[in-house]
Amino acid sequence: MDNQPVIRAAIRNVVTKGIRDIRRDPNRSIRRLVDLGIQFGKGHNQQTFFTDAQSALKRKHSAYYELVTQLTRNVDPKTLETLGFNVGYMSWTMGAKQIRAYEKEHGVNVPWTILLDLRHGEFPTLDLPKLVHEGQALGIYTYFLYVCEHTADLDAILAVAEQFSGSAFFLFSADGSTNARLAAIDALLNNTLIIPRGGDSSCPEIGGMLAQKKRMFGLNCEYNAVNAQTLLSDAFIQAVAEQGYPFLFLIPSPDCDPVTRKHVNESVLALRSEGRYPLFPVDLYDDVRQVDHIISEESCMLALRTDGLVLYPIGASPVTLNGCSLEELIAATMPRTHRRR
Repeated sequence: MDNQPVIRAAIRNVVTKGIRDIRRDPNRSIRRLVDLGIQFGKGHNQQTFFTDAQSALKRKHSAYYELVTQLTRNVDPKTLETLGFNVGYMSWTMGAKQIRAYEKEHGVNVPWTILLDLRHGEFPTLDLPKLVHEGQALGIYTYFLYVCEHTADLDAILAVAEQFSGSAFFLFSADGSTNARLAAIDALLNNTLIIPRGGDSSCPEIGGMLAQKKRMFGLNCEYNAVNAQTLLSDAFIQAVAEQGYPFLFLIPSPDCDPVTRKHVNESVLALRSEGRYPLFPVDLYDDVRQVDHIISEESCMLALRTDGLVLYPIGASPVTLNGCSLEELIAATMPRTHRRR
């Protein structure tokens, strides 16, 4: 008998109640949720995550109390519940279990998310509904989508997010000119996190528009050796937090050198550990790979272009998604180095 629907319903009820409790008594309720995570988290990595969170929250004046309180008060409750559930349970718990079982049976690596570069309107567009449908069958329930002014059909992308309500979609603007377009989206997509591009003078206004609509949103910035230190500075991070952005996603430029990437990753980890700002920084590619490593034991990040061409892993087989299924593409590009026991 499949008891997954019952488990999912029970967990959603806990999440819903937790959000409601945080609104009434933030500090105590946040600590209680973390304690429950330690009590019921079965995996080693789940225990590590909740233990680290517990340590961070022991600091009475941790800014994470403020961050979580702001999210529960300023974001539509259904959006907060849906995104948290789709990433935390569908991707990192149920999806991870599916992925591990598939990897063991087929001897391949399966990524926990797929990054989709949809900025090239001149290319034939991949079949996004087919990709997500096939991805869910493997245990992939989170998708990172990069769009810009040249993206062929943003409405069609939003329709896919609406169709697959059990998945999470992170919608990144790849240029400042697309920020207003994302902020103007009328559809209430509870499973979508909207992430404008930083560096544009309209960022404070865009943040205000998204907050007014009670969206879940963040800011993304591309870094390199020239601007990395500025993006990591107290002044910049404080400014982003004051503009109302609860998340800051840092993305390396294509030509960013390894030394700079290592420095940014170490700095982001330090910022998260210190908890001085009501903002959660993410070093996007390294953090995605870290979750891949936790779930699959081997790094297996997958990035595709609009036409289905594999952008990452670099040097992968020239197979494209438009010519095969997702299973076939993964088999051709992501073999395991070591078999699971």
